[in-house]
Amino acid sequence: MEKLTKHKIFTMEDTKRNILLTVSMSKFAKNGYKKTTTDEIISEAKISKGLLFHYFGTKKDLYTFLFEYAVTTIMQDFYIQIDMEEKDILKRLRKMFLLKLQLTNKYPAIFDFVSSAYFEKDPVVSSKINKYSTEMFLESQKEILKDIDLSLFKENNDIQKVIGIIIYTLRGYSEAQASEGKLIEDYNKEHERYIREIDEYITVLRNAFYK
Repeated sequence: MEKLTKHKIFTMEDTKRNILLTVSMSKFAKNGYKKTTTDEIISEAKISKGLLFHYFGTKKDLYTFLFEYAVTTIMQDFYIQIDMEEKDILKRLRKMFLLKLQLTNKYPAIFDFVSSAYFEKDPVVSSKINKYSTEMFLESQKEILKDIDLSLFKENNDIQKVIGIIIYTLRGYSEAQASEGKLIEDYNKEHERYIREIDEYITVLRNAFYK
């Protein structure tokens, strides 16, 4: 976040900045990159086009900043609340899954925007979004795996491959629940099912790989 806060948008008065960022994310989440115009953003945010382009030289600059800002905001809060005292990787991942569900309600506009950005196909922004997403996944994986108890695993398995199977299975489940145009209000209706199914996957993984 420190790098982001050096962006000149943070010289804008707090209330105006928050309105601009929220409106921009909402418009992009609803309409996608190509169909969203800067005219509709400035109209709802009640700022001039000149001011918008003073802070963001192009629509692409605005979009890519918003994605980095959104992901960083979520992950910063996520890392603060992660229970790193839990050494059982399956229990830790379950707690992380539940924390993610909680954060969707804390940052609805951000999650709607990030969810839509993962499905963005416009090559003007999609390559940069994909590159940044991959970097964030690899970085978060390092945090997730810190100080886990390897003694819980069966000794005749390749532990690193087992951990990879666990991470990609649960990540794959999460990604399978996402779909283009789906908003936080849609995900909220399915929280109980998500928790039930993630517990079922964790039980299978525990039986397969734990002593």
